[in-house]
Amino acid sequence: MTFDVGIIGSGPGGTEAARILAAKGLKVALVEQDLVGGECLHWGCIPSKVYLHSAHLYQTMLKMGDGFGVVADGLRFDFAKVCERRVKVVGMLHRGLESSLKTLGVTLVAGRGVLVGPNEIRVTAKDGSESGLSVKHVVLATGSSPRVPEGVNIGGRIITNREVFLLKEQPKRLLITGGGTVGCEMASFFSAIGTQVTMVERGERLLMHEDAEVAAELVKLLGRHDVKINFGTNVETLVDTGAGVKVGLKRADGSVEEAEFDYALVAAGRSLNTSVCDWGALGIQVVPEGRGIVINGFMQTSVPNVYAIGDLAGKVLLAYTAEREGEIAAYHILQHPMDGKMIEMDYKAIPSVIFTNPEIASVGMNEEKAREREKAGTGSAPAGAGVVIKKSLFATNSKALIMGERDGFVKVIADRVSGVVLGVHIIGPDATTIIDKATLGVDRGMTAVQMLNAISGHPVTSETLEEALEMVAEEGNQGGYMS
Repeated sequence: MTFDVGIIGSGPGGTEAARILAAKGLKVALVEQDLVGGECLHWGCIPSKVYLHSAHLYQTMLKMGDGFGVVADGLRFDFAKVCERRVKVVGMLHRGLESSLKTLGVTLVAGRGVLVGPNEIRVTAKDGSESGLSVKHVVLATGSSPRVPEGVNIGGRIITNREVFLLKEQPKRLLITGGGTVGCEMASFFSAIGTQVTMVERGERLLMHEDAEVAAELVKLLGRHDVKINFGTNVETLVDTGAGVKVGLKRADGSVEEAEFDYALVAAGRSLNTSVCDWGALGIQVVPEGRGIVINGFMQTSVPNVYAIGDLAGKVLLAYTAEREGEIAAYHILQHPMDGKMIEMDYKAIPSVIFTNPEIASVGMNEEKAREREKAGTGSAPAGAGVVIKKSLFATNSKALIMGERDGFVKVIADRVSGVVLGVHIIGPDATTIIDKATLGVDRGMTAVQMLNAISGHPVTSETLEEALEMVAEEGNQGGYMS
């Protein structure tokens, strides 16, 4: 079979590329060995948010009670019903995605795809039969899988972010190894519904990619749900006994503590799915130590007709980044310009969104990087005068007070001389929505005053962002804001 484009992997990046290319009339084959929609739809973004939303509703009812004029007698959390709802929501989205791809004319090919030549894909079906696809262009979008530390055997009561959504019972005691996004979201969910959660992180903080003050605030708020967090600790042993999981925890001082849990969730990051081809034989350059593929701004590899996108590319391992990269690759294959030029991938203003309770979101430079910049005297300011950092609290926001969601803050970081906003960091209600406005500002290199020129409604939680921007503008004396 011959196609204009062969895409291996049907996650957000692969499906976005397929949609664009097929809509423009190209003959597209989309190869998928599992379920169309990939990790995001079936085992990541969507199922986790189904769970987290239910937990948030439950906690809201517990906190509010009849003080808000809402009385719910016999309130309880039904874990089985939430599991059923996850299956329903994921199923609806899966069927809709497959239908839309077929309507556009995308050929869905079931099986494991391997690139055996610059223009040839070999597909192995589940029954072992093989077929070949001849293609002019290739998009590799094989994503990533849960990283499993050496010596850990996944199975039974030792689970990853995949198996956690297959649990039929709510754990009474849950161990989570790893303090990244997955670990924090699952800690937030399970602790909110009454599970005793213990987290183990070998570093000294959660969410290493987020602002340190935001991460510290999350630790405090998780503590309200009795989440126990062990920093500077390694998991020495992890044994499934059939009735539970026996764990040996080794602390920085060398001491070892033994404990037992119902389940252990291994959330130790992601490993790139690089077995899609023999990179050396094809002449495709890779980043050392399995950290991605060498690509240019159009997502092209060192073999021009082969593109690598999403987690496989190794740049930013997020579903919406993959989607954007798929778009970039598709338009380059089409040689379709935007605003008179071919668009290239730009990573400077990719937001981070984490659906803990409260939510966390950020874009751009964090305070640690800003302080380093300040000392070095980079940017438009000399050493010692580099940045303005201001923070506003949700506790003073009218909408947050109405909602009963007063925890958290918005932090804005800007260049002191130019007034350009360098970063925004949020922990609090609606953080994952508020960040959109901040992302636009950082992406366009806007000043605090320019961002404030876009009027917000009232009462809305995004007014907390406005307050922080006002403080930045006033201290930086950028055009005498409101003077």
